[in-house]
Amino acid sequence: MDITQIQYVLTVAATGSFSAAADELYISQSSLSKQIIALEKELGVALFDRSRRKISLTPAGESFLPHAQAIAAAHRALLADLTRFRATPTLRIVAIPVIAQYGITDHVAHFRSAHPDIDLVLEEREASAILPALDNHQYDLAFVRNNYLDTAAYVTRPVAHDKMVAVVARKHRLAGRAALALAELANENHIMFDRGTVVHELAVDACRAAGFEPRIFYASLRVESVLGLVASNAGVALMMEKVVAYHRHPEVVAIPLQEVIESDIVLAAPQGRKLPHAAHLFMDFVKGLPRPS
Repeated sequence: MDITQIQYVLTVAATGSFSAAADELYISQSSLSKQIIALEKELGVALFDRSRRKISLTPAGESFLPHAQAIAAAHRALLADLTRFRATPTLRIVAIPVIAQYGITDHVAHFRSAHPDIDLVLEEREASAILPALDNHQYDLAFVRNNYLDTAAYVTRPVAHDKMVAVVARKHRLAGRAALALAELANENHIMFDRGTVVHELAVDACRAAGFEPRIFYASLRVESVLGLVASNAGVALMMEKVVAYHRHPEVVAIPLQEVIESDIVLAAPQGRKLPHAAHLFMDFVKGLPRPS
């Protein structure tokens, strides 16, 4: 039994499919199956019930799973700890998909120029996947929104500040307004970001606080899709002001809200974790940036 086989089992258990797990692992399905069969033979038990279309864990597999998760977590922690001793230090950072809109790419470029000896990897992932990946040692640091973030569990450094606005088509009846209250959008179709994004949760919570449940007409992970539908006058959107300004869509207007709904982008690290030296350098670098406004 080796760590690769353990990771294969965890991926199949998570996806519920050998083919989906193979795609996620970038290996052939036959290679994946052979590795898991070899592990089952070594252990003397079947880990997966293959008798139905959807793969499921056997009772032995259910018992194996928490041990496999603990071994995988310990392996990631070991690798993370040993990065401190490598000749070329590494730094792994994950971010929500707003690194351009909030100037994060510029910050990273400046840091890389100042520390060319550090092998820095920056990846974008959806908000719902970031904190679990950070907690599991897949990354050293994360750029996330501070809304709903457990500040007792993470050390944070502010990077950017933003607030929510209403976005409507130029031909919408409210387009000429200088400001509006959320309650005025109660009867509108709402174009939103997908569930699991912080902006979606913020928008829904804000509408409920204003006394109505938003009628969600369409949801997407792509800013361009949301703005495109708003521009067609299919509905309105609640978005962050700087994100709208960055995309400069000519057929939409952003209207300030009477309610103040704010969101900060922060750099986060798990509280109490022993970070590699490169991560400490980056945290200090961000701390020295001008305070966001």
